[in-house]
Amino acid sequence: MAALALRDLAKANGSPPAHGPFEFCDDAASTFTMNFCSGYASEVEDNRRNRYYNSLKSAMTPEQQAAFEKLFVAQTVYIKAHASEVDQGGTIRGIRTIGSQNILKDLFHAEIVHFERRKWPILSDNQITMADAALHREYEKTLQQLRTQTTKEDDQGAVTADHLSSVEGTCENYRNAWVAFARLRYPAAVAVIRAEITLDRYRLLKTIR
Repeated sequence: MAALALRDLAKANGSPPAHGPFEFCDDAASTFTMNFCSGYASEVEDNRRNRYYNSLKSAMTPEQQAAFEKLFVAQTVYIKAHASEVDQGGTIRGIRTIGSQNILKDLFHAEIVHFERRKWPILSDNQITMADAALHREYEKTLQQLRTQTTKEDDQGAVTADHLSSVEGTCENYRNAWVAFARLRYPAAVAVIRAEITLDRYRLLKTIR
């Protein structure tokens, strides 16, 4: 890391770098520091998102604020639980886990932004009606696939059927919290929002193998 940093300092030739001050994480070169810096970057992004959520709440009614707080808590619990659905093998498991959790955080943020702009998910009536069934089929399919893994794979950090089933309840609570919030904040789009959150989980399950 020191060698990399010295090289970049030499290139600067005494001038401040164009992208801003030098940061420790600019030259992260070991697994330990890359894991640390991945967590640090995630915290910075969390702060940015939270500033948006706080500004958003200022325009909500007290009932909407309470429902949003419950939604945010449910989202946090679900995303924390999702860590067990990420392969924990290898030395970069921290980076892998934080990266997967950040995908869910980004998705939550993007959907809030779109819904605030009244940009609803583009789903057909059939997709809305069949969302629950699609999720159930994918969940059972993934569960059965994980049950065929060997003990060696499980011991090496692979996602297991028990991991998957343990997250399902937190996901259900998350969707219920979304519906409760949508009824207060986006009453005209409750059904399509519920279906979209259901299909978000469906799409995620397709990546767990």
